Amino acid sequence: MGLDIGTGFVKCVSNCGTTRFPSLYVRRTHGDWGGCVEAVGDRAARMLRTPGAATIRPIKNGRPDPRYVKQTESLVTEAVDSLKKIGGREAEGGVSKIAVGLPYEASDFRESMARMVKKVTGAAECTVVAQAVGTLIDMGLESGVVVSIGQGTTEIVVIEDDEVIDGESSSWASAFVTGKIGKFAYLNTSELSKRKDACKKYARALAEGLAPEVLDKATSYSDRMLVISGGGILIPGVRDELLSRLKGLQIRVSSNPVMSNAAGLYKLVK
Repeated sequence: MGLDIGTGFVKCVSNCGTTRFPSLYVRRTHGDWGGCVEAVGDRAARMLRTPGAATIRPIKNGRPDPRYVKQTESLVTEAVDSLKKIGGREAEGGVSKIAVGLPYEASDFRESMARMVKKVTGAAECTVVAQAVGTLIDMGLESGVVVSIGQGTTEIVVIEDDEVIDGESSSWASAFVTGKIGKFAYLNTSELSKRKDACKKYARALAEGLAPEVLDKATSYSDRMLVISGGGILIPGVRDELLSRLKGLQIRVSSNPVMSNAAGLYKLVK
């Protein structure tokens, strides 16, 4: 299983299929009648605006928030359970090997992430790598500069012969645009489509902030392909605004930017 636990969404790929759901945890109390309900993922998203709902986003800037260990574990459990529903009998044996991606600047979480994932899933092996590695593998490349535009961070990572040699986690990310539309606007792509003009306005500002950081890395490693992925590239205006500022570079954009990290992580562990 390849597992990409992002700030906005959890993406997962295995031999049973693929799954994607919001990185959300909601706890709802029933007011005077007492009792509470806890939910993660799609169910949590449906409960967002119901009375008594308290929302937690366990992943902050692409990495688990230490305050919400239980909630992060629930996201991992939801990923495995979702794949079991898809795989049926084929998935009855559980997960034996998992590859997980983390932001470039979250290397200090590697050991704790591996321990947590193995504890929750029962997997015998858990490999934790920079999530950008997944995109490059999915694109069939061994070297390149990966720009993965996520909800919490944009990863700008240089990889040579499958080894990470340089990088940064930029704060210029999808949330800059979606947050201007609404707190949870990123959960509803139709809402972003309805607000195209506003998205394009903020996409221009995002590109103006992000492009210099990308160019700084890309020009330092000018012999390498620039690979772009991440759901942020699908926000109205982002692709055109960013690519217009990166002219002259060798560029490939993932055909499935949302799932590319998880797909590559699955290929890695397989």
